[in-house]
Amino acid sequence: MKAVFALAAFAALAVAAGWALRDGGAAQPEAPPAPVKPLALPGGPAALPATLAAMAPAASEPVSAAALAGAPPAQALRRLVSCFAANSCNTGRRGAEGLDEHFEIVAAVLAQLDRLVAQGDTAEQAAWARELLAFPDGHVQAQALALAAKLPPSAETTAAAVTALGRIYDAVLLAQAYPVLQRWQQLGLSSGYDDMFVGLVHTGGWRAAQSVAENVGPFLNAGNVGRFEQVARQLPAGARQQALLRSLRDHELQRQGG
Repeated sequence: MKAVFALAAFAALAVAAGWALRDGGAAQPEAPPAPVKPLALPGGPAALPATLAAMAPAASEPVSAAALAGAPPAQALRRLVSCFAANSCNTGRRGAEGLDEHFEIVAAVLAQLDRLVAQGDTAEQAAWARELLAFPDGHVQAQALALAAKLPPSAETTAAAVTALGRIYDAVLLAQAYPVLQRWQQLGLSSGYDDMFVGLVHTGGWRAAQSVAENVGPFLNAGNVGRFEQVARQLPAGARQQALLRSLRDHELQRQGG
Protein backbone atom coordinates (compact mmCIF):
# COMPACT_ATOMS: atom_id res chain seq x y z
CA MET A 1 0.00 0.00 0.00
CA LYS A 2 2.83 2.39 0.88
CA ALA A 3 4.35 1.60 -2.50
CA VAL A 4 1.15 2.69 -4.23
CA PHE A 5 1.07 6.01 -2.39
CA ALA A 6 4.75 6.59 -3.19
CA LEU A 7 4.13 5.82 -6.84
CA ALA A 8 1.21 8.28 -6.94
CA ALA A 9 3.26 11.00 -5.31
CA PHE A 10 6.06 10.46 -7.78
CA ALA A 11 3.61 10.72 -10.69
CA ALA A 12 2.20 13.97 -9.37
CA LEU A 13 5.66 15.43 -9.09
CA ALA A 14 6.43 14.39 -12.64
CA VAL A 15 3.28 16.05 -13.99
CA ALA A 16 4.06 19.27 -12.15
CA ALA A 17 7.59 19.25 -13.51
CA GLY A 18 6.22 18.83 -17.05
CA TRP A 19 3.91 21.82 -16.72
CA ALA A 20 6.76 23.91 -15.34
CA LEU A 21 9.03 22.93 -18.24
CA ARG A 22 6.28 23.78 -20.80
CA ASP A 23 5.73 27.25 -19.35
CA GLY A 24 9.40 28.04 -19.22
CA GLY A 25 9.75 27.65 -15.51
CA ALA A 26 7.95 29.14 -12.58
CA ALA A 27 7.24 32.91 -12.76
CA GLN A 28 9.65 34.96 -10.73
CA PRO A 29 8.32 37.76 -8.56
CA GLU A 30 8.85 41.25 -10.08
CA ALA A 31 11.47 43.44 -8.47
CA PRO A 32 9.99 46.48 -6.76
CA PRO A 33 10.37 49.73 -8.84
CA ALA A 34 13.27 51.97 -7.96
CA PRO A 35 12.16 54.93 -5.91
CA VAL A 36 11.76 58.16 -7.94
CA LYS A 37 14.17 60.80 -6.77
CA PRO A 38 12.57 64.18 -6.13
CA LEU A 39 13.44 67.05 -8.50
CA ALA A 40 16.37 68.97 -7.12
CA LEU A 41 15.62 72.69 -6.99
CA PRO A 42 18.24 75.40 -6.67
CA GLY A 43 18.03 76.63 -3.12
CA GLY A 44 16.22 73.53 -1.82
CA PRO A 45 12.50 73.06 -1.11
CA ALA A 46 12.15 76.64 0.04
CA ALA A 47 12.81 77.79 -3.55
CA LEU A 48 9.74 76.00 -4.97
CA PRO A 49 7.33 78.97 -4.99
CA ALA A 50 9.91 81.23 -6.63
CA THR A 51 10.68 78.61 -9.27
CA LEU A 52 7.01 78.20 -10.16
CA ALA A 53 6.60 81.96 -10.36
CA ALA A 54 9.48 82.16 -12.80
CA MET A 55 7.92 79.46 -14.98
CA ALA A 56 4.48 81.11 -15.09
CA PRO A 57 3.85 83.69 -17.85
CA ALA A 58 3.99 87.21 -16.53
CA ALA A 59 0.78 89.20 -16.79
CA SER A 60 1.04 92.02 -19.28
CA GLU A 61 1.15 95.47 -17.80
CA PRO A 62 -1.77 97.70 -18.74
CA VAL A 63 -1.22 100.04 -21.67
CA SER A 64 -2.73 103.40 -20.81
CA ALA A 65 -1.85 107.07 -20.97
CA ALA A 66 -0.80 106.96 -17.33
CA ALA A 67 1.37 103.88 -17.85
CA LEU A 68 3.11 105.44 -20.86
CA ALA A 69 3.45 109.00 -19.59
CA GLY A 70 6.74 108.40 -17.82
CA ALA A 71 8.46 106.78 -20.81
CA PRO A 72 10.20 108.69 -23.61
CA PRO A 73 7.86 108.92 -26.62
CA ALA A 74 10.00 106.65 -28.81
CA GLN A 75 10.05 103.99 -26.11
CA ALA A 76 6.29 104.30 -25.59
CA LEU A 77 5.70 103.99 -29.34
CA ARG A 78 7.85 100.88 -29.51
CA ARG A 79 5.85 99.30 -26.72
CA LEU A 80 2.54 100.15 -28.38
CA VAL A 81 3.57 98.95 -31.83
CA SER A 82 5.03 95.72 -30.42
CA CYS A 83 2.04 94.80 -28.30
CA PHE A 84 -0.33 95.71 -31.14
CA ALA A 85 1.53 93.38 -33.50
CA ALA A 86 1.42 90.59 -30.89
CA ASN A 87 -2.21 91.32 -29.96
CA SER A 88 -1.12 91.60 -26.34
CA CYS A 89 -1.93 95.21 -25.43
CA ASN A 90 -3.76 95.16 -22.13
CA THR A 91 -6.00 98.21 -22.25
CA GLY A 92 -8.82 96.70 -20.23
CA ARG A 93 -11.32 97.58 -22.94
CA ARG A 94 -12.54 94.91 -25.35
CA GLY A 95 -15.74 95.60 -27.20
CA ALA A 96 -17.19 93.74 -30.16
CA GLU A 97 -14.30 92.11 -32.02
CA GLY A 98 -11.84 94.16 -29.99
CA LEU A 99 -12.81 97.45 -31.65
CA ASP A 100 -12.72 99.44 -28.41
CA GLU A 101 -9.20 98.28 -27.72
CA HIS A 102 -8.10 99.00 -31.30
CA PHE A 103 -9.27 102.60 -31.11
CA GLU A 104 -7.71 103.05 -27.69
CA ILE A 105 -4.34 101.83 -28.99
CA VAL A 106 -4.64 104.09 -32.03
CA ALA A 107 -5.37 107.07 -29.77
CA ALA A 108 -2.33 106.21 -27.65
CA VAL A 109 -0.09 105.94 -30.75
CA LEU A 110 -1.30 109.33 -32.00
CA ALA A 111 -0.67 110.91 -28.60
CA GLN A 112 2.85 109.51 -28.41
CA LEU A 113 3.56 110.64 -31.97
CA ASP A 114 2.55 114.17 -30.93
CA ARG A 115 4.97 113.91 -28.01
CA LEU A 116 7.70 112.72 -30.37
CA VAL A 117 7.13 115.75 -32.62
CA ALA A 118 7.52 118.01 -29.60
CA GLN A 119 10.48 116.25 -27.99
CA GLY A 120 12.28 114.02 -30.49
CA ASP A 121 15.05 114.97 -32.85
CA THR A 122 14.64 115.03 -36.64
CA ALA A 123 16.25 111.65 -37.27
CA GLU A 124 14.05 109.97 -34.67
CA GLN A 125 10.94 111.61 -36.07
CA ALA A 126 11.82 110.53 -39.62
CA ALA A 127 12.41 106.94 -38.52
CA TRP A 128 9.04 106.77 -36.78
CA ALA A 129 7.24 108.50 -39.65
CA ARG A 130 8.56 105.80 -42.00
CA GLU A 131 7.58 102.98 -39.66
CA LEU A 132 4.11 104.29 -38.85
CA LEU A 133 3.28 104.82 -42.52
CA ALA A 134 2.80 101.04 -42.54
CA PHE A 135 0.70 100.92 -39.34
CA PRO A 136 -2.65 99.25 -40.13
CA ASP A 137 -4.83 102.25 -39.34
CA GLY A 138 -5.62 105.18 -41.60
CA HIS A 139 -5.52 107.78 -38.82
CA VAL A 140 -2.00 106.75 -37.81
CA GLN A 141 -0.86 106.61 -41.43
CA ALA A 142 -2.28 110.09 -42.09
CA GLN A 143 -0.44 111.58 -39.12
CA ALA A 144 2.77 109.78 -40.09
CA LEU A 145 2.47 111.17 -43.63
CA ALA A 146 1.84 114.67 -42.28
CA LEU A 147 4.97 114.37 -40.16
CA ALA A 148 7.01 113.06 -43.11
CA ALA A 149 5.86 116.05 -45.19
CA LYS A 150 7.31 118.46 -42.61
CA LEU A 151 10.69 116.75 -42.40
CA PRO A 152 13.61 117.10 -44.82
CA PRO A 153 12.77 114.86 -47.82
CA SER A 154 14.77 111.70 -48.27
CA ALA A 155 14.79 108.67 -50.54
CA GLU A 156 14.13 106.42 -47.55
CA THR A 157 11.00 108.32 -46.53
CA THR A 158 9.75 108.46 -50.12
CA ALA A 159 10.23 104.70 -50.49
CA ALA A 160 8.36 104.03 -47.24
CA ALA A 161 5.46 106.23 -48.36
CA VAL A 162 5.29 104.61 -51.80
CA THR A 163 5.28 101.12 -50.30
CA ALA A 164 2.56 101.99 -47.77
CA LEU A 165 0.35 103.82 -50.27
CA GLY A 166 0.61 100.96 -52.74
CA ARG A 167 -1.07 98.66 -50.22
CA ILE A 168 -3.99 100.82 -49.14
CA TYR A 169 -7.63 101.12 -50.12
CA ASP A 170 -8.05 104.55 -48.55
CA ALA A 171 -8.93 107.29 -51.04
CA VAL A 172 -8.90 109.90 -48.26
CA LEU A 173 -5.27 109.10 -47.41
CA LEU A 174 -4.37 109.18 -51.10
CA ALA A 175 -5.90 112.64 -51.42
CA GLN A 176 -3.66 113.78 -48.58
CA ALA A 177 -0.66 112.13 -50.20
CA TYR A 178 -0.86 113.65 -53.71
CA PRO A 179 0.51 117.12 -52.78
CA VAL A 180 3.30 115.54 -50.72
CA LEU A 181 4.23 113.19 -53.55
CA GLN A 182 4.24 116.08 -56.04
CA ARG A 183 6.60 118.08 -53.84
CA TRP A 184 8.97 115.13 -53.52
CA GLN A 185 8.74 114.51 -57.27
CA GLN A 186 9.86 118.09 -57.96
CA LEU A 187 12.95 117.30 -55.89
CA GLY A 188 13.69 114.23 -57.97
CA LEU A 189 12.35 111.77 -55.37
CA SER A 190 9.79 109.84 -57.40
CA SER A 191 11.21 106.33 -57.51
CA GLY A 192 8.41 103.77 -57.49
CA TYR A 193 5.60 106.19 -58.28
CA ASP A 194 4.64 104.62 -61.61
CA ASP A 195 4.44 101.06 -60.26
CA MET A 196 2.42 102.24 -57.27
CA PHE A 197 -0.12 104.17 -59.36
CA VAL A 198 -0.47 101.43 -61.97
CA GLY A 199 -0.95 98.82 -59.27
CA LEU A 200 -3.63 100.88 -57.54
CA VAL A 201 -5.51 101.54 -60.77
CA HIS A 202 -5.50 97.83 -61.61
CA THR A 203 -6.03 96.14 -58.26
CA GLY A 204 -6.73 98.80 -55.62
CA GLY A 205 -10.06 99.22 -53.93
CA TRP A 206 -12.72 100.85 -56.08
CA ARG A 207 -12.41 104.28 -54.46
CA ALA A 208 -8.61 104.19 -54.39
CA ALA A 209 -8.42 103.09 -58.03
CA GLN A 210 -10.87 105.80 -59.08
CA SER A 211 -8.92 108.40 -57.09
CA VAL A 212 -5.67 107.53 -58.84
CA ALA A 213 -7.32 107.56 -62.28
CA GLU A 214 -8.67 111.04 -61.57
CA ASN A 215 -5.49 112.50 -60.01
CA VAL A 216 -2.58 110.88 -61.81
CA GLY A 217 -2.27 113.78 -64.28
CA PRO A 218 0.44 115.76 -62.40
CA PHE A 219 2.57 112.63 -62.26
CA LEU A 220 2.49 111.95 -66.00
CA ASN A 221 5.54 112.73 -68.09
CA ALA A 222 7.11 111.81 -71.39
CA GLY A 223 8.70 108.75 -69.82
CA ASN A 224 5.57 107.13 -68.41
CA VAL A 225 2.61 108.45 -70.39
CA GLY A 226 2.78 105.52 -72.83
CA ARG A 227 2.50 103.07 -69.97
CA PHE A 228 -0.63 104.75 -68.61
CA GLU A 229 -2.15 104.87 -72.10
CA GLN A 230 -1.69 101.10 -72.25
CA VAL A 231 -3.29 100.72 -68.83
CA ALA A 232 -6.29 102.76 -70.01
CA ARG A 233 -6.74 100.41 -72.97
CA GLN A 234 -6.63 97.39 -70.66
CA LEU A 235 -9.20 98.65 -68.17
CA PRO A 236 -12.81 97.55 -68.57
CA ALA A 237 -15.17 100.22 -69.85
CA GLY A 238 -16.52 102.29 -67.02
CA ALA A 239 -15.89 105.24 -64.72
CA ARG A 240 -12.31 104.29 -63.91
CA GLN A 241 -11.28 104.01 -67.57
CA GLN A 242 -13.02 107.27 -68.43
CA ALA A 243 -11.29 109.08 -65.56
CA LEU A 244 -7.87 107.85 -66.64
CA LEU A 245 -8.54 108.81 -70.27
CA ARG A 246 -9.51 112.33 -69.13
CA SER A 247 -6.28 112.61 -67.14
CA LEU A 248 -4.31 111.55 -70.22
CA ARG A 249 -6.13 114.06 -72.44
CA ASP A 250 -5.55 116.87 -69.95
CA HIS A 251 -1.88 116.00 -69.81
CA GLU A 252 -1.63 116.09 -73.58
CA LEU A 253 -3.37 119.47 -73.72
CA GLN A 254 -0.97 120.90 -71.12
CA ARG A 255 1.96 119.50 -73.04
CA GLN A 256 0.75 121.25 -76.17
CA GLY A 257 0.20 124.46 -74.23
CA GLY A 258 -3.59 124.30 -74.39
